[in-house]
Amino acid sequence: MNYFNKKKIKKNKKGKYRVLYFTPIFTYSDITIENYMTNEVNAVVRNYKNIEFLVYATSSIKQNEVIRYHDRILQVNRISYKSLIFIKDMIKIFTRFKPHIIHSHYVVPSILINIFAKIFRVPTILHGRGQDVNYWPYYSVKSKILLLLAGKLNSMILTVCKSMKNDCLRFKISKNKVKVIYNGIDFIKFNPKDKSFFSNQRPLELLHVGAFVVRKGQHLIIEACKILKENNIKFCLTLIGDGIQRQTLVDLINKYELEDYVRLLGVIEHKNLPNYMEKADVLVFPSITEGLPNAVLEAMSMKLAVIMTRVDGNIELVQNIGSVLVDINNPQQLYEAILYYYHNPREIEIGGEINRNFVVNTFSWEKHAKELYNVYNLLAKKRKTINER
Repeated sequence: MNYFNKKKIKKNKKGKYRVLYFTPIFTYSDITIENYMTNEVNAVVRNYKNIEFLVYATSSIKQNEVIRYHDRILQVNRISYKSLIFIKDMIKIFTRFKPHIIHSHYVVPSILINIFAKIFRVPTILHGRGQDVNYWPYYSVKSKILLLLAGKLNSMILTVCKSMKNDCLRFKISKNKVKVIYNGIDFIKFNPKDKSFFSNQRPLELLHVGAFVVRKGQHLIIEACKILKENNIKFCLTLIGDGIQRQTLVDLINKYELEDYVRLLGVIEHKNLPNYMEKADVLVFPSITEGLPNAVLEAMSMKLAVIMTRVDGNIELVQNIGSVLVDINNPQQLYEAILYYYHNPREIEIGGEINRNFVVNTFSWEKHAKELYNVYNLLAKKRKTINER
C-alpha cells in the first residue's frame, strides 16, 4: 500500500510551510489530547493556517498505520525506525512531501533524521525536553558525545526551560542556536470549579502524579508520610501512575503500616486528572531531575500548593507563596514542608490563587504556538532557496 499517494499529500501552495515532525511519541484521541507533543502540533495548526504537518512517530506503536485526523496533519505510525520500511518512508517523505523544516524530539532521533536533512538541505530543530539534555550527558560519555553531535548538526535547539538552555551552553553549544519555549497547558480544562481549600477539620490531601520510577521519588514521599504518621498528623496521600517501582512502593507502604493513609490509583486518563487535582491540597513532587514538569503546571493551574525539589525547571516555577523547594533525596525536608502547609492552611488558599494566575499568564498554548511559528519562519527564511512546490 502506498501511504504517500496524491490523496494523502497535497500540493503545496505558495507561502505555506510543511513540517516533518519526528517524534517517538504522538497520541491523538477523539476524547482527549494526551501528550504535550500532540498539544503543540494542534496549537500551531489552530493558530496558523499556512502550516502543514507530517508527524512521524516511532514508539509505543502496536502496528504500522497512517492517520489523517486533521486536514493539515498526517500522522504516520511505525513500530520502529530500525527497518527497511523507515528508509522507504524517508525517501517518500523527502521526495513527495518535501518538508521545509524538520522538528525532531530528543537527541538520538534528531541525529538520525539529520542524515536525510543534510542530503536534502532541510533545516532541523532539536526539541530537548528532559534527561537527554539535563541529566545523562553529565553521567555518560556516550550521551555527552551524542548531545554535542546533535548541537552541531541541528539548526536550532529548543528547550522547555532556562536551566536546560544553560545545560546546552555548558556543553559549548552555540548560544545563538538555543532558544527557550515554555510548554503550554490547557488551563481551561485545568480550572477548579468547586475547590474546597484545606482546613484542620479534615486530613490534608497530598497528591503525586508521575511514572513510578526511582527518579520521580515517590519512595521519598512515603518516607515523609511515615514521619507524619509518627507525629499524629492527619493526612491522605494519593499516588497516580504506574511503573517498575510499584511493588517497591507497595512494600514500603506495608512496612510502615500506611495502608490507611496511602492509595495507589494506577494510570488514569488525562481528561480525568482535574477531578483528582480538585480534591487535593498539595502536590508533592520530589524528582531527582526534571525538565519543566507538566504535572506541576497543571496542579498550579488547579490552585494547588506545590512542594518540589530544587532542580532544573522546578526552580523557575517557584512563587513567593504557594511553592516550597526542598533538597533532593531528603524525606525530612519533605515532611517539614508538608507540616508547614498543615499548620498554615491559609498559605494553601492564597498560594493556590497565586499559582493559578502565574500559570495562566505564562504557559498558554497560544503563546507557545506563536514562538514556535516564529522559529519555523526564521529557519525557512534562512534557507538559501525555498522551493515552491
